[in-house]
Amino acid sequence: MKYVMIVPDGAADYPLETLGGKTPLEVADIPYMDLLAKEGLLGRVKTVPRGFIPSSDVANLSLLGYDPNRYYSGRGPLEAANLGITLGKDDLAFRCNLITEGEGKLFDYSAGHISNKEAKLLIAEINKKLGTDKIEFFFGTSYRSLMVVRGVQDLNLDKLTYHAPHDIIGKNIAKYLPRGKNSELIVDLIKRSKDILQNHEINKVRIDLGESPANMIWLWGCGGAPTMPTFKELFGISGAVISAVDLIKGIGKIIGLRVVDVEGANGYYDTNYLGKARAALSALAAHDFVFVHIEATDEAGHNQDLRMKIACLERIDKMVVGTIYEELKGQDFRILISPDHPTPLAKRTHTDEPVPFLVSGSGIEADSFSFYSEVEAQNSSLYFDSGESLMKFFLKK
Repeated sequence: MKYVMIVPDGAADYPLETLGGKTPLEVADIPYMDLLAKEGLLGRVKTVPRGFIPSSDVANLSLLGYDPNRYYSGRGPLEAANLGITLGKDDLAFRCNLITEGEGKLFDYSAGHISNKEAKLLIAEINKKLGTDKIEFFFGTSYRSLMVVRGVQDLNLDKLTYHAPHDIIGKNIAKYLPRGKNSELIVDLIKRSKDILQNHEINKVRIDLGESPANMIWLWGCGGAPTMPTFKELFGISGAVISAVDLIKGIGKIIGLRVVDVEGANGYYDTNYLGKARAALSALAAHDFVFVHIEATDEAGHNQDLRMKIACLERIDKMVVGTIYEELKGQDFRILISPDHPTPLAKRTHTDEPVPFLVSGSGIEADSFSFYSEVEAQNSSLYFDSGESLMKFFLKK
């Protein structure tokens, strides 16, 4: 048996007046997902446990079968794993976004989805000016980088209150700076970064071109090194993970999944969808399970871009789901499709409602579903209160 899990990040949404009361999933042309829904089962799953912020790290850990209550230690260390950064027991890793600040507000959480080349130079400058013998900045991908602080667990910086930048778009930055004992250490770095970045030549050029400048860093997602059993130890099968983002690849490395890099996979609307599908099929030659993550739909939700959310859903259906299905049909395989969390266009951020999933393939008896959507999934009696339960159901012989 081969198992394929496809995660269109943030794909679930709310009904919209502009769509006649329908969701992007309902209006998108997704014939393969609809076919799989007809051939299999729909249901809903709660991927964000009570008390957790609805973030991609928590939700994807859950979907992979890992209870965040037991295994989650923060976003930073998960991304650090993919960059090959080793954390000691007294070290902490922070996610470091390059953002655009304007008139005291967070204007853009991604600095206009700044290019890798520009971002790498800016992070190098930040590390030169703000780095110390205990503080080091590492470039990741585009606006996503990391800061590692060594030997400071006793300061309890991981206990501070942090806010993800995509949750505070358009809001006053001062109200959302890290809070708690010793928070001034992190706040100082954020504030000093503006003096370094706002007059950098790269940002002068970006402004001249009408692009969002990367004029400040934002630190969040702090945590220490996690300890987790491997996927094979939990479920008895080997697997691979395919994603453009350090977070998902980092989780994969920690739990012993083979991380497959795909050229042109960039975590945005124009990612290499077909390349991801082909890489998934290649991975299945050596492994029983593959986890395919696509970030594009989440970015569209954060950007409040209805047209692109629908377009990305259609690209995922045609180039990812369709390519994999056409190659595997007639073989002994099972497929699970589920967002990690909703990213409603109306809110521009993540929410914690249960998400619709579909499961189809060998050993799955068709029910009476007509298409894949949030509304259709609500008609199902199949509900899981954790991703761990869904994974066990999916892998059940």
